[in-house]
Amino acid sequence: MTMRPLRLLALGVAAYAAFLVATLPASLVAPRLAEATGGQARLANAMGTAWNGSARLAVSARGMAFTMEELRWRFLPSRLLAGRAAFAVEARLGKLRAEAEVARTPLTWRVDGLRGGGDVSSLANVLPLLASWQPGGTLAFEAPTLAWDGDRAAGSASLEWRDAALAFSAVRPLGTWRAQLEAEGTTGKLSLSTLKGPLRLSGKGTLPFPGRPAFSGEARAEPGREKDLEAVLALLGARRPDGAHALELR
Repeated sequence: MTMRPLRLLALGVAAYAAFLVATLPASLVAPRLAEATGGQARLANAMGTAWNGSARLAVSARGMAFTMEELRWRFLPSRLLAGRAAFAVEARLGKLRAEAEVARTPLTWRVDGLRGGGDVSSLANVLPLLASWQPGGTLAFEAPTLAWDGDRAAGSASLEWRDAALAFSAVRPLGTWRAQLEAEGTTGKLSLSTLKGPLRLSGKGTLPFPGRPAFSGEARAEPGREKDLEAVLALLGARRPDGAHALELR
């Protein structure tokens, strides 16, 4: 006779605990994020819960400081059946938008279905040096799947700058270019190619995980456009004997 009240009490306590977890305010996540990142990432104006909420995200790391005006997240309980704690995430930075599914498995972090883009001028919010160049055009990026276990990475990602323009060049558009990352193991392979336009960019490089990228490539003008692109080419790199301008990052 005494077991039934105890069971009801246990069920009541469990239900109340589940309620507390489900309604955990998003504002309680902010100090934990700041502590975990050493203050490099901070949430502000957090609303909703830890499972379904929104906030502004301020990032300050490696000489960059910017704020995402909007960051939204929504827990995906169905992914637990696949052994993943996953959230659908949406972000906005100026005129750039992105969405993805971010998940944690017992061994790895995963990003699936990353896609987004927008006006390239918003990058000046991240890299202030770009402001004087007044970049124009649109960005488009995607990554079907990226995974990271703390030592090794796997997956691919691509970034396109379409109909690019710069303030100091009357040539518009300069071109459309694609950067590609193929990650496998401790190092990713980088490539740059031109899809169209008078300014031809190409090259290859590597990206250690973690580490700094190394890249070697070249910039050329389309035949007959050398004079029009002279100023841009001079800024991109030193002229080589074969007429191309070196693109180097070490």
